[in-house]
Amino acid sequence: MAAESTDDRPKESQAYPNPREGLAAEKLAMQERPPLDMHDMPLRQYLDTYVVPTLLPGMNACAEERPENPVEWLAYYLLKNNPMGPNAAKTKAEKKPDSPQVEA
Repeated sequence: MAAESTDDRPKESQAYPNPREGLAAEKLAMQERPPLDMHDMPLRQYLDTYVVPTLLPGMNACAEERPENPVEWLAYYLLKNNPMGPNAAKTKAEKKPDSPQVEA
């Protein structure tokens, strides 16, 4: 019978020729990082974070309303429901209207 090693020490990583480099890289990878600035985000993440939450409900409301001029209607909706706009604090306190009324 071959004697098995009962050594519980962690095996040395072969990923880095220098073990200190490996430990430093692992430590760096595990550190918490601040969230990305909007200009540093990948395009998909930027759209999902800043554009889609406002645009998608507007497009749904536009599809239900079916106005004569959908682009103008959607533009008005986006201006009224912009979470980063000057009226953002007011709209949070008040109930948002279901759909804007745009005269054609």
